[in-house]
Amino acid sequence: MKINNGFSIKEENGVTIVVCDKTINRNFNANIQLTDTSIFLWKLLETGDKTKEEMLNALLEHFDISAVLALNNIDVFIRTLKENGIIE
Repeated sequence: MKINNGFSIKEENGVTIVVCDKTINRNFNANIQLTDTSIFLWKLLETGDKTKEEMLNALLEHFDISAVLALNNIDVFIRTLKENGIIE
């Protein structure tokens, strides 16, 4: 998986959100706020195409969470990004 061109994140009023370059996608109007784990996953995807397994391993190395919780976080993150056309 990788992030589609034109999407990025920014901090606004202490909250990290997904933004889109309107010259690339005029129809994007979602308000997606990211948690600490989703920010970590986003930055991981910015480094290149990653598999779910690579994302899981990175989360387990970086955060003190169970594999079950990490997989749930990854699934929610991926589903949200796919539903909004942010990842391939």
